[in-house]
Amino acid sequence: MRSRDRKLMEKIKAFVEDYAMENRGATPSNREIGDEFSIGRVNAYRYLKAMDEVGMIKYKEGRIRTDRIDKIAPATDLSPSYLGAIPAGTPDEIEAQVEEYVSIPSVFVGNQKGRFYILRVSGESMTDAGIDSGDLVIVRESIKASPGDIVAALVSGSSSTLKRYLQDNVGAYLWAENESWVDEKRFYGRDFTIQGVAVKVIKDID
Repeated sequence: MRSRDRKLMEKIKAFVEDYAMENRGATPSNREIGDEFSIGRVNAYRYLKAMDEVGMIKYKEGRIRTDRIDKIAPATDLSPSYLGAIPAGTPDEIEAQVEEYVSIPSVFVGNQKGRFYILRVSGESMTDAGIDSGDLVIVRESIKASPGDIVAALVSGSSSTLKRYLQDNVGAYLWAENESWVDEKRFYGRDFTIQGVAVKVIKDID
């Protein structure tokens, strides 16, 4: 390769790594690289081989590897996830709205399987569970929960909320974790649908 092609090789490497970050470790095809830089699929292949020869990447059997890509934990057990908002106070018709799509590191959810998403909490009803307004909560999508779980739930078919899932001799109910509230305020009723189970809280350091 001519010396002036070094800049293009660096751009290709950056493109491949950014693509992998956005696609949980998957790398683009030769056609996608060619389309991105208007060089054609065959020339993309030649560039990748040249980059391998000079040690910029590892390229074998169509697989592209770099130090950065190797640090991306495979997340085949995670589906595309999103960051949204959920009230953790009085249900107020605020639906969970997608703010952006994000990748959840597998270390945050351990060996748990399933679909995950992140909710931004508002309100003070879960403070005694260590969940404050502004915190991010990782939720595993599920329509089932065990007593004691903190769940994302659709209340009365209209409003989403984050509450403790409990059961008594009557049945299941939602309960706010704020001991400064009277019991009548902490009880969130029995008419709800479970949307997911909280698995981790992410918060800022004061």
